Amino acid sequence: MSNNNAKPPMFNKGKTLFLTIAYPPNPTASAVVHRHLLDQFDPKSFVVITGFFPGAKRAAVPKEVKQHFIYLSFEFLSSKMHRIAARVQQFTIPIFLNFYISLVKPARIVIGYPDLYWLDLCSAVAIKRKIPFVPYLHDTILEATYFGRSKELAKQVQERIFSKAYNIAVMSEGMRMLYQKKYGQETVAWEHIYPESPVPFTGQKENRAHWSGDVYEINHKAVIRLSNVLEKLGMQFSISNGKTREQLKAFGITGQHIQKVFYPQRSDYLLQLGAAKILLLGLNYADECAVHEDELGTIFSTKTPEYLGSDTLIVYHGPSHYFLADFLLKHDCGIVIDTKDENELFVQLKYIVEHYTAYNAKIKNAARSLSLFNAALVSQKLIKTLDV
Repeated sequence: MSNNNAKPPMFNKGKTLFLTIAYPPNPTASAVVHRHLLDQFDPKSFVVITGFFPGAKRAAVPKEVKQHFIYLSFEFLSSKMHRIAARVQQFTIPIFLNFYISLVKPARIVIGYPDLYWLDLCSAVAIKRKIPFVPYLHDTILEATYFGRSKELAKQVQERIFSKAYNIAVMSEGMRMLYQKKYGQETVAWEHIYPESPVPFTGQKENRAHWSGDVYEINHKAVIRLSNVLEKLGMQFSISNGKTREQLKAFGITGQHIQKVFYPQRSDYLLQLGAAKILLLGLNYADECAVHEDELGTIFSTKTPEYLGSDTLIVYHGPSHYFLADFLLKHDCGIVIDTKDENELFVQLKYIVEHYTAYNAKIKNAARSLSLFNAALVSQKLIKTLDV
């Protein structure tokens, strides 16, 4: 073990290459999850191979981490340019990755997956180079692309990693149970790490609900309904993600009550979570979107742990049989509203706002549930996974 604050190495018998497009300066929720995970280990024991997103807001980059960029995504500038660049980079990414494999000589590879394109290219190289690799799946593979053009590729990639991966890590117990039940595939859950202590809030709560994280096919209908109801209630609706106002408007999420916010300093972000009266989670119903129900049913939103430690009431809108809703109900740490009816949603949210103090116990339970995302517990799971 090196003396970098006595942090353990990822793997005792050599370096690890951590391959992911989701790592700072990329400001996505998945990047936060990966940073919290890698922060637990001696930075001399791993190297991050990642991508750069011109035009996106940038998060702070850990200075001590060795990081190399082999992929450019132009999705924040031009979708056409992004598609062209992706076609070219399917040839350049393996070349650059092979170069860094020869340079670093890793004993293990971890591939962070919120992106099929990346998982496909990186797993193929790892297999060809005969380096044991572990996919870290934030989403299901086949189910997440079931209704899209990538379904056949997803099927091939899933079969490849099921048969060739050294081990498979998943984001939640919901995913672990699905893969075991549906495919007989054993995996290990590396839950989100939440390294911070709960942040108590003692000031006056603002008349504001907040949504963190992306708005897309898994949740856009839920966010539209929440936005419409919040406007009728006269509440401000702050949204922090990479979408512009124009992009949100294209989904039908618009109005004077919407505040588009970005907090480059995490301390400011956590403070604003605590200042909100309600923190929102939501998932679409399977019959209103082109996402497989097994994908929707296993999602555990990456913002959930920071919500739990915010000293603010969590409200989830979506089916109650999904894993995310089950977690909130099981730990009595949030409110679940299972209805597509905006009138019923209005009635329930209005009651919650008017009887806010009645839910103080749920806010306290949320802080207690953070122990499930303990850094030492999850980092030991990773070490054991790589060391088998």
